[in-house]
Amino acid sequence: MLAIALALAATATCPFENAQYHLRHMEAVTLTFTSVATSRDWPSGVALAVHYKSSGHTNYFLPWNGGNDGRKNVAHTTDVTRSDFKLPSPDGGPSRLGDMVYNILDEIPKKGEVAPAHILIPDLSDSDWKDDATVKQFFDLDGCIPPRS
Repeated sequence: MLAIALALAATATCPFENAQYHLRHMEAVTLTFTSVATSRDWPSGVALAVHYKSSGHTNYFLPWNGGNDGRKNVAHTTDVTRSDFKLPSPDGGPSRLGDMVYNILDEIPKKGEVAPAHILIPDLSDSDWKDDATVKQFFDLDGCIPPRS
């Protein structure tokens, strides 16, 4: 299970889609949010992107609300920055590579909302999509970057 907790402390005005984080003990691992389309099944308007400088690999995840247990979910997906990317269908499809459950305050991150100062991903080192070098899981906000087109 992937558990993500966002610290309650937030920056003054940086929206999720402009926030850039680094892994506290490994600055070569970064986390950003990329704007994506929204739908009933994918309401957040952002995708999480975890980038590993050592390998050059980036993993993308789409946040979504699911179930009646109060947990939020994230779907591992294909590269959301490609011009041919399409939101996956709820039952899968070629863009949806797998799901993980996480806890993220009361709601999933949404485009335009203020990004928190820290993101904790406790199970990052146990996940199938992690880089082998990732053993710490606490991301710190570097700041707000210009909007990506």
